[in-house]
Amino acid sequence: MPTSITELLPSIAALSHADKFRLVQLILTQLAQEDGTEVEDTQQPAAPFDPHLFFGVAHQSKQVIDDYLASIREGWL
Repeated sequence: MPTSITELLPSIAALSHADKFRLVQLILTQLAQEDGTEVEDTQQPAAPFDPHLFFGVAHQSKQVIDDYLASIREGWL
């Protein structure tokens, strides 16, 4: 006998946020396949986030900024 949605809800509520997204992806993929829509598997394993890769990318070093501000202030004094 099929399980009803109300029986599934407590189990779904206990899932992690990531698992809930994965469940939605699986359900949408299944619905698309049943509908005859071509589904591309675009999921790629995510690389772990490394903040060191982003530090300073769009920012100058503090010393460069301090030097610039000092040179600007020299004209005002």
